[in-house]
Amino acid sequence: MAIYGVMPVYIFAHLGGRLLAQAALFLSIMIYIFWLINIFLLEQVQNTLWRFLLSYLFMVVLHSSVSWVTVFVPGSHNISLGLYPLLALLALDTFIFILIQSNVLQFQKEQAELEVQSLKLSNLEVQKQVLMQQLQPHFLFNSLSTLKSLIRENALEAEDYVLKLSEFLRYSVQHQSADWLSLRVELQFTQDYLDLQKMRFGKALQCSIAIPEEALHLHLPIYALQTLVENAIKHNAFTASKPLFIQIEYMNARLKVSNNKAPKALQVVSGTGLDNLRRRYELRTDKGIEVHDQELEFVVYLDLITNSK
Repeated sequence: MAIYGVMPVYIFAHLGGRLLAQAALFLSIMIYIFWLINIFLLEQVQNTLWRFLLSYLFMVVLHSSVSWVTVFVPGSHNISLGLYPLLALLALDTFIFILIQSNVLQFQKEQAELEVQSLKLSNLEVQKQVLMQQLQPHFLFNSLSTLKSLIRENALEAEDYVLKLSEFLRYSVQHQSADWLSLRVELQFTQDYLDLQKMRFGKALQCSIAIPEEALHLHLPIYALQTLVENAIKHNAFTASKPLFIQIEYMNARLKVSNNKAPKALQVVSGTGLDNLRRRYELRTDKGIEVHDQELEFVVYLDLITNSK
């Protein structure tokens, strides 16, 4: 900035090397002082206009003081402190002020974005808890009803049902504070959920899972897979003669979850689960979900990531 300030003097006044160096040094000191003054004002004065005016006032006072000192300092008369230097210093002070203000605005913008992100995460956490609170009582009611029937009909199946139900609930308790989990863990949880539903619906519910071992270390949002399976069961009418087929496949670092469609009559689909899942992806990665609602099939693609952090 000092070199930029002295270049017009060098071009038009044809200063020698020594005077040019003295002028550059003097201007460097002044610029450094301007930085300190503006930083000090930034901490002390909140109003931008007042800070701008005070910065100019300090600059003019400093320039006048230096001009007065040069009258008594031998040899300093070689440094011109007339109108041009004053205008140059005003321009440099303005430039410094704009730089500082730009940094302040950028910092405030980043802080606001962080706060928004934090609020979004908090909101999603609340939504997740609400969804779980809605799921668990309804799920437990149906599970206990199924268990009651199994106890009367088949004690061995009832015992197996209780074990799977306990695994399902243990997963919910252990990972309720997590946001992203490995596909291995989420798949085991979903498998337990499917096994419980198969005991309830019998041959009316069928599922196919094709995921290679090397993909199980990848991550996805907690309850993502289970939510899609639950939606398929909740929104479709199916019987043993017209079963519901759910397919879970892996392809190109994505999961494909699909099911045949047999929508329940007079049912209103809110889409809350999918919207929640989409926002959770948007907050953590540039990847997301892709939904294809076709006439005979409903398909959702879930992107998987290598790291949940």
